[in-house]
Amino acid sequence: MLRKTLRILNKANETITLDLRHREDAREAPVIILVHGFKGFKDWGFFPDLAHRLAIDGYVALSFNFSRNGIGYDPRTFEHLEAFSENTHSHELDDLQCVIEAVLENKMARHYADPERIGLLGHSRGGGTALIKAAELTDVVSCTVTWAAVSSFFRYNDSQISDWKKKGVIEIENARTKQMMPIKKSLWDDLNAHKEKLDIVGACENLENPALFIHGADDETVAVEESEKLHQACGSYVKRLEIIENTGHTFNVKHPMDRDKPPAEYLTACDLTENWFDNYLNI
Repeated sequence: MLRKTLRILNKANETITLDLRHREDAREAPVIILVHGFKGFKDWGFFPDLAHRLAIDGYVALSFNFSRNGIGYDPRTFEHLEAFSENTHSHELDDLQCVIEAVLENKMARHYADPERIGLLGHSRGGGTALIKAAELTDVVSCTVTWAAVSSFFRYNDSQISDWKKKGVIEIENARTKQMMPIKKSLWDDLNAHKEKLDIVGACENLENPALFIHGADDETVAVEESEKLHQACGSYVKRLEIIENTGHTFNVKHPMDRDKPPAEYLTACDLTENWFDNYLNI
């Protein structure tokens, strides 16, 4: 299998770092773009293993870091908290657009990738981002899979909103690194200024292509009812909801992941995902 790291610039001249994986014998293979969530990054937990599995299965797997996710060259800590603080949902959608355009323009995996067959796979907040972009680009994105997707980006309590208004910034602790991660009021302003554009349920209602929603029954971060709501709203004639028992938000994967002992629940999510893409990306 071949793997290489690439870097492209978004419209704000910020760096988006990508990992590209595919088999050496891949020729015009479908492309699957992996979209991480809040406080996530391309090297977190299951993403490298998942991308590897998809590549072995015959896909061009593309995972990337949002330009303002706070990660630099060292994935063990968030080195760029100022960039993290200035992130918005609209900015992440623009980053994802840049990645998709790079695929469409054959700027990566030339001859290996088929830009006419693109699938999106988003986890948590990345699931919401993937759904919005899939609904926006129905002629480009062939199908979508979400893992523990959020049904709304409005996830802030009254105290946090008050702090935004008084201080212009809130802080959220990263349980893994113990860092306090700042989020500027620009994120809240973006949410309110673009309610229709950032409406995940509304995007699902306009979704035309096949969509699979996977969720852990014991998810402590994003309630399983959120995927149920998205599935119910989904306008695609081909849609499916899979709830995996005895697992939470990350399908029992911890960071760093022990790839020699993958959790059974995670493998179930992988199998469901690969079968979905096999069916609807025409591999």
